[in-house]
Parts: sequence; structure tokens; C-alpha cells
Amino acid sequence: MSPRPKPVLKAFVLCDHLRQRPDKADLFGAGMGVIRSRSIPAFPFKHTFWAHLLLGDEKPEGQVQLAIMRADSGRSYFLREITLHHSDPLKTTQLAIRVFNCEFPEPGVYFIELWYDGEWLLDHRLEVEG
Repeated sequence: MSPRPKPVLKAFVLCDHLRQRPDKADLFGAGMGVIRSRSIPAFPFKHTFWAHLLLGDEKPEGQVQLAIMRADSGRSYFLREITLHHSDPLKTTQLAIRVFNCEFPEPGVYFIELWYDGEWLLDHRLEVEG
């Protein structure tokens, strides 16, 4: 029995705003890598952003999950799982996930991790400044 082929990740982008259309998504503030707290006091700081991904898989469905990991401690905070349905194994599936009021307790480096079917795929570095 041969192992199941891995999913193919074509894009994983963080952005401030997103407008999704049937055939594409318009990303605003794409490639987000630094966010600055504008709250007083500066921390804890809540920020809303989007994670946009393009993924292909031979299976008809898979479980997508985002996690936020603190770089200094390695502690991860998992967000809810989302079932991703692949209507055609030869086509890429598009998914936009809104991360609403994500709380950052202090300034520093965080990683937004992408998990698929319980396996880590990729992460984005995100620096949070006061």
C-alpha cells in the first residue's frame, strides 16, 4: 500500500482585508508581517486579519486549522477547525479565514501556523509592536 499523496499548498497569505469573488480574491495589506498596536494601553492588543489559502488535495475533504505560536515560548494556541471540501481533485480550493479580534498579550514575534489534517504545513512570521 503506497502512502497517500500530500496536499499541495499553493498560497498562504495573511492580509488586513479581503474581498472574495467566485473566481478570485482581492487581498489588501497582503503579506502582512508587522502589526502595530494602536490601543491605549498598548497591550493586550486585539487585531482582526484574514488568512487566505489555496490548496489542492486528492481527498474530497480535509481539516484546516490555524494556530498562533509565541516565538519566545513555543506555546501554540489553536483556533477552530474548518472542513475544506475539494469538489475536484485537479483544481485548487480557495479558502479565506477571518481571524477576529485575535489577542496578542505582549509585543514580540508570533507565528501564524497552518495545519491540515493534523499536520503542520507552513507558518508566517508576524511581529507585533507596541
